[in-house]
Amino acid sequence: MKAFFSILIALLCLGNLSAQNTMGFNFQTVLPTGELKNDSPDLWGGGFAVTGAFNLKDSPIFLGGTLDFTRYGSQLRNGWHGSVMGDYRHRRQFEMSRLLGFIRISPDCDAGFYPYVDFNAGVNFVFTRSILRDSALEDPFDRYLDWHDFSFTYGIGAGVEIPVNPDILIDINFKTLKSGKTEYLTPNSVSFDTEQEIYLLDVQRSRFDTFTFSIGIKAYID
Repeated sequence: MKAFFSILIALLCLGNLSAQNTMGFNFQTVLPTGELKNDSPDLWGGGFAVTGAFNLKDSPIFLGGTLDFTRYGSQLRNGWHGSVMGDYRHRRQFEMSRLLGFIRISPDCDAGFYPYVDFNAGVNFVFTRSILRDSALEDPFDRYLDWHDFSFTYGIGAGVEIPVNPDILIDINFKTLKSGKTEYLTPNSVSFDTEQEIYLLDVQRSRFDTFTFSIGIKAYID
């Protein structure tokens, strides 16, 4: 924590302001931390995020938001599902979406790149959805949510924007987020009982704490 505040103070003391609004698209990797890592160490995934940051005039402060999507697991069972449903292909996707608002401190350090620090807060939507097909080449004949839950999340992040031309920047960033208790499923917590011919869902419950690393591009929208 002392190191974080030292970096923050250093950023605030650097140079002039960049003061331009941006919109960006990033690819990301999400890893479990804290209680989530202890309870579900195999949980990890990849996805994408869309971010907008809008400058408060004549300041190094930006207000913005991020909407992201991550798939952290997938499970397929293809074959006999009992006398009622018969033979079909059952795909489960284990996914998460987050809507985060943030306050960003991003001074212009006059060094050819723009470092920043984010303070994030928002909500997780963690869900598992089923997609049913007669075969891999057929359109789905049914789809539904097996499980879903919301939780509040908050945390900090840091990154750097590297200009590649007057309008486009490369964005590299990470964030660590804490979450409230969340009920969720993983591929290891879903099984098919061949005797009863039903799926058994072992719902997990943990603080959904994560570390996210992402890289993408941004464009100025001034």
